[in-house]
Amino acid sequence: MKSEDKGKGYYGRYRRRGSSRRKDWRAYVAPLFAIVAVLAVGLYFVQMSDREPPATASTAPSVTGDKPVERTAALPPLNLPADDAPHASGMEWWYYNGILDAKTGNRYAFHVAVFVANGLVKHTVMHVALTDLQTGRRFSGQSRTGGLPAKSTASGYDFRQDGWQVAANGNAHVVRAEFEGVSLALDLNASGPVVAHRAADSATPGLLDFGKSGISYYYSRPRMAAQGEIQIAGRQIPVSGDVWFDHQWGDFDVLSFGWNWFALHLADGSDVMLYDLFDSDGNNVLTSGTVSTSKGSTPLKASEIELTPGRKWTSPDTKVSYVVEWNVKLPSGTYSIKPFVDSSEFEAQQTTANVYWEGPVKVSGSAEGQGFMELSGYERLGRK
Repeated sequence: MKSEDKGKGYYGRYRRRGSSRRKDWRAYVAPLFAIVAVLAVGLYFVQMSDREPPATASTAPSVTGDKPVERTAALPPLNLPADDAPHASGMEWWYYNGILDAKTGNRYAFHVAVFVANGLVKHTVMHVALTDLQTGRRFSGQSRTGGLPAKSTASGYDFRQDGWQVAANGNAHVVRAEFEGVSLALDLNASGPVVAHRAADSATPGLLDFGKSGISYYYSRPRMAAQGEIQIAGRQIPVSGDVWFDHQWGDFDVLSFGWNWFALHLADGSDVMLYDLFDSDGNNVLTSGTVSTSKGSTPLKASEIELTPGRKWTSPDTKVSYVVEWNVKLPSGTYSIKPFVDSSEFEAQQTTANVYWEGPVKVSGSAEGQGFMELSGYERLGRK
């Protein structure tokens, strides 16, 4: 969607009334204030860290001569591998997704996320989902605990919670989880290039400026080689595939926006990340993207990204409607994005007090491909 076309935006057409089954979160503030404070994690964290970087003090950049000075320039630059480790920011997450292939020809999709929030207390949440792409059956699990259930590592992390493990030490990553009678065990290699996301007009790699909502560090490892096995119905199934890894942290308030996010592997070997943020009225907050090839990464301007919404799917459980099909126009061509399975909503009321759509997608058009899509904040569209 071109930036000049985004006023009240196409999201306004997809607003919904709150159902009797899902009350506005503000109705729970008085009796559950302490719980809301510590559950401020992931996509709907409420609390912000006591440490606010100088760059977030003002939403408008200062000007030196004729050139504005980026707020992101006041922050330390991205520093890897040290920045793989947890930070003292208001919120942070580590995230993996992928489509895994078995030797039988069967295919399985998964995502795993670890959220850490620094509010009144530090709080850690884990989310995991596995989809059998042959049957469409989806399994999911979530876990929450106070504190940081992680072993200390110099330049990585080792989260262990309720029998789950998400860890990284150098190039070696590990994901282990058992949930709903299934299990996921993957060993991943992070030897591929790191993509430090930035706005097209920014000189600061690894940082995105969300305006009044704050600033986020953000980098990806788009193609991590994964080997391991899943277990479904008592059967152990060896699997392998390319896995997308994201790490994002900062002092930013995601209650002020929702997003459409795409992580795509194209058959020509390129990788595409698109990030389309909107407020509760459907107005555009930020459109950003990165195209990565073996030669390097190129940030996309908002005017170079055109997103056209297509078919919607409405959750029978929450009654939230999500735009699950998209047409995407980029400088490299036009692409059609469609889900493998419509029913990919993650109901996280137990841990992060929100819902979101997260699932594998097919890419067709100027190039074939596959990837993942995340749709967040849809239940708050049009609500005050």
